[in-house]
Amino acid sequence: MDTVLPNDWQPWRREPTFQGRRPTKTDLAAATAQQLTTQDLLPYPNDEDNAGILRMLIVGTNPSPWAAAANGPFGRPGNRFWPSLFEAGVTANLINASAGISRADERMLAERGVGLTNIIARPSSRADELSLEELRAGRDALIQRMRLLQPRAAAFTGITAFRRAFAEPKATLGQPPTDQLPGWPAHTKLWVVPDPSGLNAHESIASLAEKWREVWSASSR
Repeated sequence: MDTVLPNDWQPWRREPTFQGRRPTKTDLAAATAQQLTTQDLLPYPNDEDNAGILRMLIVGTNPSPWAAAANGPFGRPGNRFWPSLFEAGVTANLINASAGISRADERMLAERGVGLTNIIARPSSRADELSLEELRAGRDALIQRMRLLQPRAAAFTGITAFRRAFAEPKATLGQPPTDQLPGWPAHTKLWVVPDPSGLNAHESIASLAEKWREVWSASSR
């Protein structure tokens, strides 16, 4: 399933801040201090316009300072997110988000029906720096968005953050049941995939790709 974009479709996210260069330590500190965030990667800026056109919505916990500074989701070097998506066949080419997302890659993701968002906007170096209150509030907002966006599949990255946010301490990777999640749309399949950060020593690009391949295949139906 590819999304058919109108001829006049244009990327709407702000231009990459650093115009091809990677952010410096000073840039990262400023991103954290100013509470910068990454913009969602969606075909359109308004959720209403994205309703029903997403094959898969990927949900991160929150941006790293690097991702926030560059406005490039999962852009920190060493993160296995984009290489694993490419190996799984989710993206048509390998995306380098370390200095931001190119306009061509924005279009490619939109055409393939792939969207990205976070449940918490503010950046932090580690997910365990987030409070339980933030995670639960982000969960509630996400569920409301799911009811509007109606993606075929929603894939949450990181089992530990998922357990805290969704109050499911025994949740495992894969497809958790959604019948206990008030408001979750029945037609959207929920998946939990491993955290692709380089800090997660239990996973490799190949093992992550295997899990993404499963989600991608299921989202085609």
